[in-house]
Amino acid sequence: MLLKPVQPFNFSRTLRFILTPPWLLNGRQFEPLLDYFVEGEYRRVAEIGGQPVLYGVREERRGKSSALAVHVLAGPRDAGTMDAVRALVERQFSTRLDLQPFYRLAESDPVLSRLVVHFCGMRIPQAPTVFETLISAILEQQVNLSFAYQVKKALIDTYGDHVEFEGRAYRCFPIPAALAITTPRELRRLQVSGPKARYIIAISQDVLDGRLDLEGLRGLEASRARAKLLEQKGVGTWTADYVGLRALGQLDSLPAADVGLQKAVQRFYGLRKPPTAQRMVRLGQQWAGWRSYATFYLWLTYWEDAQWRETLIREIRAGQ
Repeated sequence: MLLKPVQPFNFSRTLRFILTPPWLLNGRQFEPLLDYFVEGEYRRVAEIGGQPVLYGVREERRGKSSALAVHVLAGPRDAGTMDAVRALVERQFSTRLDLQPFYRLAESDPVLSRLVVHFCGMRIPQAPTVFETLISAILEQQVNLSFAYQVKKALIDTYGDHVEFEGRAYRCFPIPAALAITTPRELRRLQVSGPKARYIIAISQDVLDGRLDLEGLRGLEASRARAKLLEQKGVGTWTADYVGLRALGQLDSLPAADVGLQKAVQRFYGLRKPPTAQRMVRLGQQWAGWRSYATFYLWLTYWEDAQWRETLIREIRAGQ
């Protein structure tokens, strides 16, 4: 299968966000848990039709543009599976999205106007399922990156399925059925807090029983989807906004309470202290319609080295 993304499209930079967590203060980095890059190909396992399917995505350059070659590497290869994988990759990499309106909006912003040049063509990667993003976001609430990684790895190793291909094991995020039958005590052994364990199990049971249709949220208007998420115990505004940005494909989601976003805004916009969530909402009004992408491009600055950030800050100050 061959996909032709709307240009500009930068596959390698988008993969860098997925595959390479930002440097921690102690210089430690972590291996990706679910996303793999093997022999020049991005690989991922997704649950399709009740079975784990390993698919690969490889970029093919064609002059100044590019195309994505998509392959099913392990699992069923019937027409239904192939169509599902194609739709998943189109959604995961937002191949049909035209970023030009965002770039035009960014022209009048002293910070974004520079970020869109540096990160031109980067998309917000979408997780294969809303369930994965929601559970991951709950695990990441109010803990540091290092601890969140350890807990998520333990959850995947304990409850996730895997696919064997060419001597390598490719892991898949746990499905709702796997987490619905566990207990808070078992999750506590993985260092999941008691409240988070209860939230995860309850959400998994609701999804499994059909009381909660997370995938159906993609078809709802953004405010309705957000309200539905906020009805769930353990889901606050940050989690709902993050899920909107990373799983529902919403273009105008602003996780105003995100500490990383607040610090990036302080640094690049020259504020004396990080803005509060309320101030972030006010500041974000200038990005209306594209607040998800403004957030994402500011987040991406954490993937660059300190010298690059300092140079950018000097350029912004000089241009004001």
